[in-house]
Amino acid sequence: MRYPRRHRENAELTRASLRLAVQFTVLVVLLLGLAGVLVYGLVASQTREAAEQTLSSAIEFDSPREVPLDVFLAVYDDGRLAVSRNMPSGLPDEEALAGVAETGRDRRDTVTAGGRTYEVLTARRGPNVVQAAVDTREATEQLHRLALALAVSVAAAGLAAGAVSALAARTAMRPMAEALALQRRFVADASHELRTPLTLLSTRAQLLRRRLVSGAAGAAGAAGPASKMGPGDRTKEPEPKWTPDAEAVRAADDVVADTKVLTGILEDLLMAADPRQTGDAEPVNLVDLARSAVGTLQPEALRRRLSLELDAPEAAVTVLGGQFALLRIFTALGANALDYARTRVRVSVRTSGRDAVIRVSDDGPGFPPGFSRHAFERFASVRQQKHEESLHRTRQEGLSAGTTEAAGTEDTVEATGAAGSGAGSGAGSTAGEEAQSPEPRHYGLGLALVAEIAARYDGSVRALPAAAGAGGVLEVRLPLARFRPRRRI
Repeated sequence: MRYPRRHRENAELTRASLRLAVQFTVLVVLLLGLAGVLVYGLVASQTREAAEQTLSSAIEFDSPREVPLDVFLAVYDDGRLAVSRNMPSGLPDEEALAGVAETGRDRRDTVTAGGRTYEVLTARRGPNVVQAAVDTREATEQLHRLALALAVSVAAAGLAAGAVSALAARTAMRPMAEALALQRRFVADASHELRTPLTLLSTRAQLLRRRLVSGAAGAAGAAGPASKMGPGDRTKEPEPKWTPDAEAVRAADDVVADTKVLTGILEDLLMAADPRQTGDAEPVNLVDLARSAVGTLQPEALRRRLSLELDAPEAAVTVLGGQFALLRIFTALGANALDYARTRVRVSVRTSGRDAVIRVSDDGPGFPPGFSRHAFERFASVRQQKHEESLHRTRQEGLSAGTTEAAGTEDTVEATGAAGSGAGSGAGSTAGEEAQSPEPRHYGLGLALVAEIAARYDGSVRALPAAAGAGGVLEVRLPLARFRPRRRI
């Protein structure tokens, strides 16, 4: 088992290094390519400017014999046309000469003659019409060679950058990969050590429940013969009939159920710590999970004298995911609502378009300002403004109670006034001390884990204000199973 795991870790390290190397190589190639384009543009612009300057200088000559050999000149003077001795076939451009002679405006053309391309400038200079032509083949070939050289340089630099970056990325990531591997091994070892006591706890709870039930049955059987003894029999009086404690049996059942939930949570935490070990998502009915979670939280709600309601108009709302992970969404949101509810907690499961919507609402003080930015972080803590207002009201009520008590009968005015002042000042000081240091509202890991689970199954979670303006609503949206392809999670 150790060798395949090490092979998988090396393969993951190689893939991560290659991804970084490819990204760095693409960045280098883009930067060098941009630099190459700039260089090519500058050279091409200089080449065009050089050709322009050559043509502008050539048309200032009056005779074709005075121009450089790489420039072809034609001079039209009073019906006579003088051209360079090496004028290529197709030049001069007689149409351009006639047009400039008629209009007097300079004309710039590109002429292809004899398989070559020429830049031609025709202009009037005094009584003459002068036409200069320059062969651009050499400049074009130089630009092509420059482009090829730049492309080869960028490709070579990209290959070198890829090789160097791959080596550097692997060297830099190896310590982090080893640390992650050590963490994963620690999680695996811890999970193995935790599974054993959880299994033993579940087994012992089941044995305890069976012993409670079997002890009740044995006590009932022993009480039958003892009740038939006559008054003259000198035997030991039977012990009182023993009956099983229903609360104890239910407590044993709850322990068994809780161990199953803990085992599922442990497995889910392991999947969250190492997503590579997750399996295929399976269809899960959220309505069934909601009923199970409400049943689990109902004893705590009764202990706190709160009403816990389930609103599920549809018989089945199916999503793809892990059963224990999705159950933890309900239990975490429900436990959070029970902590801050005044009288009622409501769990709702329904569909909306392509999503399954889970909403857990309460009628408590609601969420303080800034809740949505920090509530889904681990161990989030947000000060509650309404809590401070309630403490202020408590202080005011204490002061008014002291004043009312001080206004008692005249016979006890001094004593009562003193007592009232003491009560008022005591209440005021207590409330004042609490108001000076209001306790922040802590959210622990529950909501953070809910956000992680929702994100793992392509869902989202958010905090909403209650419809009536009091209380708070936490909403989780998950894609319905029929709209989400089955894949590994």
